[in-house]
Amino acid sequence: MRIVLLSDIHANITALQAILKDIDSIGDFDAYALLGDLVNYGPRPNETIEIAKQLPKPLVVNLWGNHEYSIFGESLERFATDRGRAVLQYTNSILTEKSRNYLNTCLNHQGKEEKEIDGKRILFVHGNLDDPYWGKFGIDKMNDVRYAKFDYVISGHTHVPYYVEHFFPSDDVAYRNKKRTIFINPGSVGQPRNHNPYAQYGVLDLKSGNYEHRCVWYDIEAEQKLFCDSVDSFYKERLTLGI
Repeated sequence: MRIVLLSDIHANITALQAILKDIDSIGDFDAYALLGDLVNYGPRPNETIEIAKQLPKPLVVNLWGNHEYSIFGESLERFATDRGRAVLQYTNSILTEKSRNYLNTCLNHQGKEEKEIDGKRILFVHGNLDDPYWGKFGIDKMNDVRYAKFDYVISGHTHVPYYVEHFFPSDDVAYRNKKRTIFINPGSVGQPRNHNPYAQYGVLDLKSGNYEHRCVWYDIEAEQKLFCDSVDSFYKERLTLGI
């Protein structure tokens, strides 16, 4: 099983189209995982949803992120700034009923989902187990013994990619009393914040264990021109530097 990991697209249709073109070059794969935050910040949520609905491979998961959660009226106070709340209101105003219905009926509202795929136990989560929508991973969170039962913990939300192999104590003598859990964040398709403005995603091969993080050039200026004056210019300007 080879899975394409997409997270935090944030209605950046130009970045998403560039990534889908890049995916055509990676060879055969089996499925997509959508880790949340399809919408908000970017100017084209309805178009982004239409593309997501027509992906040519199955979805192993399709999660709500904190922005989908907030679209339906929850946790608005968690946004750090007034401009964050304002852009959410704008997104709400332009979402079609068709798009709203898709977000409400076709995505996992829990923000997390456990799967067993090819004998691997996987936790897909937008945030973390403490807070599936807004929680962030750091080394302190990776030490949490609740993650020891998983072979992979695949998350989004922070817009910063990583691949970390963490070893928990165990009673398995054959493996020298260690249990490995691999933590992956594929970064953000549409709002990268690791000082790399390229659109980013990941490809995980569960058979070989190979993981590839891919960064794809896209026409940032073309995307920025799609923004209107109703959205704070911060959200288009940050795309230039990936911040």
